[in-house]
Amino acid sequence: MPQPSWCLNRRTFLRGTGLALALPWLEAMASAAPSTPKPKRFCAFFFGNGVSLTKPTDPTSDWNWFPRTEGADYKLTRSLETLSEHKKDLTIFGQLSHPSSRHLVGHNTGDVWLSGADIRQNLNNSISIDQLIAREYGRHTRIPSLVLSSNGGTGMKSRATTISFDQQGRAIPAESNPKSIFERLFEKPAEVDRDARERVLASGRKRVDFLMEDARSLRGQLGRLDQQRLDEFLSSLNEVETRLSRAQAWLGKPVPNVDRSKINLEVSQKGPTDYIRTMMDLIVLAFETDTTRVATYQLSSEDGHGICDRFPGILKIGKHGGHHGLSHSDPSKDSSWGEYDRYLAEQFAYFLTRLSAIRELGDLFVTMLQRLDFPVRKFADNAGEFSEIV
Repeated sequence: MPQPSWCLNRRTFLRGTGLALALPWLEAMASAAPSTPKPKRFCAFFFGNGVSLTKPTDPTSDWNWFPRTEGADYKLTRSLETLSEHKKDLTIFGQLSHPSSRHLVGHNTGDVWLSGADIRQNLNNSISIDQLIAREYGRHTRIPSLVLSSNGGTGMKSRATTISFDQQGRAIPAESNPKSIFERLFEKPAEVDRDARERVLASGRKRVDFLMEDARSLRGQLGRLDQQRLDEFLSSLNEVETRLSRAQAWLGKPVPNVDRSKINLEVSQKGPTDYIRTMMDLIVLAFETDTTRVATYQLSSEDGHGICDRFPGILKIGKHGGHHGLSHSDPSKDSSWGEYDRYLAEQFAYFLTRLSAIRELGDLFVTMLQRLDFPVRKFADNAGEFSEIV
């Protein structure tokens, strides 16, 4: 991009007879200052049971989830109109499906939404895309990925309560307690605890190394099927060792200072709106502090499982007792399903608003020094610029 004529280089000098005097910081220099690229982040939200789909001729046609028009000027339906403030930043896709999942029971979708695996024969999953991304981006953050759900845990095959799966296709347990999540992300260990944790982690790594060496020595004595099982076991041990190594590497690095009074950690699923928004706040905080760059959140699971199915009833939406019940109603005659879709879209709009307020503060000290004409590229753990400071 060409530099505007009114922009000045930060190293512009006033030149006189045999003298050169550096100019003070001027606004005209702002665009000339190199900026550090913002970290790329990935977040996936999932809710089960599908969405309200109506025909243009139905009395409830405005409650169709998908817009009726295409292109940049698409019009949001009543189901999604709470997202209007963010419309320019949204792309809504339709007519997409995983080829191997097109003939599955509709309530199996949570298991394969991010993996696209073929689970028709044996329900064996594969790695989900968030975990593939976390393998690369997770190298730069304290937590490789944040896996959340309203129900928590893993659920069961075909009715998972998590949408994240590891390299072997095993369900990764999702966290659901906001207070516990906050403490894992931001609680600062006492100095004595840090020393104890260092010893525990070092001991754990030694034990894993011993187990892996012992297991490898057995491989030549086993048949092909047992070798495959042993390889899966070794892969699991390797993942444990990687987690222990990461924990050791990050142990001496300061935890971000986050004021817990700014977020409501005493919420529960009995109050859906406060609960969902607190979970979203935690994701935003994790992104803002660069504690992680990858997150998934399953707002509700499939087929009426778990407390999240009762959210519509708590909110007094519909007469069907739960989210799963709404999915079996007739949207051409009853707008309740669309009304709950609208509610979920409203929560997503809240998340987007919170995300848009993130300021990249990671390189604040370097920027402050450079604005004061200190020729530094790095200070402490800061290694770039925060371009919004003038």
